[in-house]
Amino acid sequence: MAATGYTSTTGDARKVDVAGDTMTGELTLPDSSPDQALNAASKGYVDTEVTEHAGATDPHGDRAYTDTVAAAKAALAHAAQHTAGGGDPVTLTQAQITGLTAALAALAPLAGATFTGAVTVDDANFSVLGTNKGYRFRPLGSRLDCEATGSDWILSVFAGTNFDGTQRTYLRLESGVTLAHACGTWIFADTADSAAVHTLDGTGNKLGFHGATSVAQQTVTGSRGDGTALADLLTKLANVGLIVDGSSA
Repeated sequence: MAATGYTSTTGDARKVDVAGDTMTGELTLPDSSPDQALNAASKGYVDTEVTEHAGATDPHGDRAYTDTVAAAKAALAHAAQHTAGGGDPVTLTQAQITGLTAALAALAPLAGATFTGAVTVDDANFSVLGTNKGYRFRPLGSRLDCEATGSDWILSVFAGTNFDGTQRTYLRLESGVTLAHACGTWIFADTADSAAVHTLDGTGNKLGFHGATSVAQQTVTGSRGDGTALADLLTKLANVGLIVDGSSA
C-alpha cells in the first residue's frame, strides 16, 4: 500500500521533515518543564525561570558566583577611596601623565603669565580691573575708545625697563569732573619726531611759539609817552615768538 501525498524528494507539505525543515506558523509547547535531554522548553517555563533568576541573590546557586559578586563590590568600594572625593585619593605628578607637562607649558595659567609671543584680542574689548576701578581698550564701540572707570587716569612713563627708575607723569584725567592736567614740557610739532613748533613748559612756567625757545613771562618796561614801552613790548612779543618784529626806529 503506497503512502498518499509523499514522494522521495518533497514529502508532505503539511509535515515537518525530521531531517530539518522550516515552519511557516508558530509552535506552541505544553506548559511543562523540559525534563529530558533535547526537550524544548515552553514559553511559560522560560518566563518563570527568567523572573526567578532576575530576583535571586545567587541566581546560579553556587559559591563562585557569590564570591565573585562580593569581590567586585569590594573592588568598587576600594576604588572609590582613591577618587578625588575619597578618603585616600590617588595623587599623580605631571610627569606620570604622558604629554601633560608639554601641553601645560604651552598654556597660560589664570593666575598670571608672561607671554613670549604676540597676544591678540580678536573682536573683543580688553579690560584691566582693580579694586573698584579699571580701564579698558574698547574697539566694539563706534570708535576706538580708551576708557577708565572709578578713578583718575594717570599717564606716566618710567625711566627703567621694568617699571622702575624715575617715573615721569605727563597727563592726569580726572574722573569727577571734565578736567585734564598736563605736566612737564609739551611740544606741538608736525610729527612725533619733528622739532618743536610751539612749546608749553609747565615745569619752568615758560612759553614758546612758532619755533621760538620757550621763555618765562615777559615784563614790558619803558615809557608809553616816549615810545620806549612800545618798542620793549615788540621785543618781548618777538621773544615769545608771537610776532616777528619788523618795525624800524
